Amino acid sequence: MLTVAYAFLTVPNHIINGGVTSTSLLLSHYLKIDIGYISTFMTIGLLILGLVLLGKNFFFRSLFSSICYMVFFNFFLFLNISISLPSLLCVLIAGVFVGLGHYLCLHENSSTVGYDVIALYLHKKIPKWNTAIILRVIGTVVLIIGVLTFGIWSVIYGILFTFIQTQVIYWLDRYHSKIGKK
Repeated sequence: MLTVAYAFLTVPNHIINGGVTSTSLLLSHYLKIDIGYISTFMTIGLLILGLVLLGKNFFFRSLFSSICYMVFFNFFLFLNISISLPSLLCVLIAGVFVGLGHYLCLHENSSTVGYDVIALYLHKKIPKWNTAIILRVIGTVVLIIGVLTFGIWSVIYGILFTFIQTQVIYWLDRYHSKIGKK
């Protein structure tokens, strides 16, 4: 779900998601290095950070999903396919797909190793901080930095994307918590 949303919807339509992909787009623009390489390098770096901050269990639970993400993201980018839909529909679909994908990883104490490594670590240290809200803050900071590079509409769509994505995570987390209490 994540790689389909990023490779086929957000990247080709220049929708900034506020995460590693957005950071990779920014760096790719300025460094003239392929986004796939930058994204892979950042993912490996965050995977190592996850090992250090969150432990071996997190690392091994995230290793498979990270490898799958890197392989499929780069493969889908290589295909150079863009799904042409109105921007708001792309934002909605991608936000739901990415929110659902991230929730499934987070629920299993796993990750595709993006900025959720930082969110999980902060939530671990300060349990009252919700991982979805932390991701929302990080994503918004990336979007603010990206406004000069990608323009105001990409950022507006990116903020909406970030809100939808994190709201999906928040709703699913609350729903799961309610079911767990019954």
